[in-house]
Amino acid sequence: MTRQQAAPVAVTFGVLGPVTAATERGPVALKGPRQRTVLARLLIARGRVVPVERLVDDLWESPPGGAVGAIRTFVADLRRALEPDRPPRQPPRLLVTEPTGYVLRAAPDAVDAGRFEAAVGEAGRLLTAGLPAPALDAVDAALELWRGPAYADCAGEIWAAAEINRLDELRMLAVERRAEALLALGRPDEAAADLPAHLAHHPLREDAWRLLAVARYRSGRQGEALAALREARDVLVAELGLDPGPELRQLEADILAQAPHLTSTAPPPARRVGSPQPSGRVDSTPQPGRVGSTSGRVGSPPQRPFVGRDAELQRLRHAAEAVARSGRPALALLSGDPGAGKTALAEALTRRLTAEGWATAWGRSPEYEGAPAAWPWTQITDALTGPTALAGPAALTGSTALAEPAGGGSEGAGDPAVARFRRHRAVASLLSGVADRGPLLVVLDDLHRADGDTLDLLTGLLTGPQPATGPVLILGTYRATEINPELTAALARSASLEPVREYLAGLSDEATGELARAVAGVELDPPTVRLIHHRSGGNPFFVRELAQLYVGEGAVALAAVPPGVRDVIRHRVGQLPEPTRTVLRQAAVLGRDLDPEVLGALTDDPEAVLDAWTARCRPVS
Repeated sequence: MTRQQAAPVAVTFGVLGPVTAATERGPVALKGPRQRTVLARLLIARGRVVPVERLVDDLWESPPGGAVGAIRTFVADLRRALEPDRPPRQPPRLLVTEPTGYVLRAAPDAVDAGRFEAAVGEAGRLLTAGLPAPALDAVDAALELWRGPAYADCAGEIWAAAEINRLDELRMLAVERRAEALLALGRPDEAAADLPAHLAHHPLREDAWRLLAVARYRSGRQGEALAALREARDVLVAELGLDPGPELRQLEADILAQAPHLTSTAPPPARRVGSPQPSGRVDSTPQPGRVGSTSGRVGSPPQRPFVGRDAELQRLRHAAEAVARSGRPALALLSGDPGAGKTALAEALTRRLTAEGWATAWGRSPEYEGAPAAWPWTQITDALTGPTALAGPAALTGSTALAEPAGGGSEGAGDPAVARFRRHRAVASLLSGVADRGPLLVVLDDLHRADGDTLDLLTGLLTGPQPATGPVLILGTYRATEINPELTAALARSASLEPVREYLAGLSDEATGELARAVAGVELDPPTVRLIHHRSGGNPFFVRELAQLYVGEGAVALAAVPPGVRDVIRHRVGQLPEPTRTVLRQAAVLGRDLDPEVLGALTDDPEAVLDAWTARCRPVS
């Protein structure tokens, strides 16, 4: 075989510790931290193209004039190190140049993180199948791959944070699956010996506390099992203000009752790879600062009926599919009256896309004053970088620098404009890094309450000088009746993107009936459905309130205003200017289909009617 025909040398990569590369000939010499950083950035992209501009932004906070040339030098050196036998002028096979940047074509099993993830998944399947011995072998082999913290060379890099946290989450899951296997094999003493060290570093893992308590109980240490559950309660209350979940509460009752099933060695159901713990990075029904998943959440409210929005949901899914195909960010806007179901539709889209493999993160604009600037983006960055993904004080340490960069004493520290610039750049880098691994949905709920920094960051991520890259769909929801000047300006700036726009009008008669029946839990006759639709105008919130009123007091109560609706109306009207309230009271006397000229004659001031209507359309403060 000639030199030109020689097969390429197989290269393997290590990221479960310092970043390394090796061939069958031994370790590959990597020249300095910058070269390792470039290799790590390409590995995190998992076969996706990383644009040169993205590499420059990720390697330097303030890129030097020759940054692009330096990147090319790093890549050339990497190519020579990874493919030393490549003949001159023959194109590289591993680190390939694309029109916009570079891509590292490494097979999943060529990276230790890929082998680790596959082994943890196999252990879960074996546990589910009732095969704990091979499951233990698989998870032991997986844990032996770790040489230190994942991507140890890049621990402080924003673009690496999401992948590092994902691998750390899988490592915690592997430790817990090892304990499950030991329990199923009748070796509770070993499981009880290993778990305290795990919990010392990850005290919010409820499943680990469960396994420790069961292991101690099966080892004949009932008192220590109960002590573990008491410690779990103390930790959860102190750190999160939450009581233990139903699984731990039931386990405590079973231990006190010495339930026979606790001594069974049948393996417990194994969780899916990447499935969340109460302290995990992913979660279900979207809450601020949460990354989407399909599994349950401690304390989550029951899912409300979702009806009548299939067409709108399908159009948003088509927008998401277009983003995934193009690999470029896009914006979708969802508007409607209060109670129209904007959040419910966004939640439905989140569930669908999560099931299809998308990462999802939510941020909501608060109803109260005093929240930090760009608070919804702080919630989102918490979800994408924080190991707990909980929007509370304990979870803010990883995202405060993203939400409110301090400057660290560098040039421009303390300058609000510099802080905003750094925040924009950090969030763009984070979203792009997550999107490198797969499509990402970001939901910004209640934009009509958003502050200027939130809206500036939204438009800057899509139209600014350093926008986010990759398949990112940003979905913003807002009340069409409460568009303030800041939101108007943001919508104008984003108009060139031709965002997908959906307006939620009232539900149809048929959908109103379906929703009312689901809420009432009883069959409703057509006249009752028509009355509910007429009274509510198809507004889902009003429909639910009327259906609950019907259940409690019967059809005669449908003539009244439900208490929940009355409270909302009283609150909103109470915050309007006095002239507007006067005109609304006069309009109410005239009924639903009023004549503006009649209302103007009644007020004796037609201009006051116009002023009141204009004030009504401005957001209440």
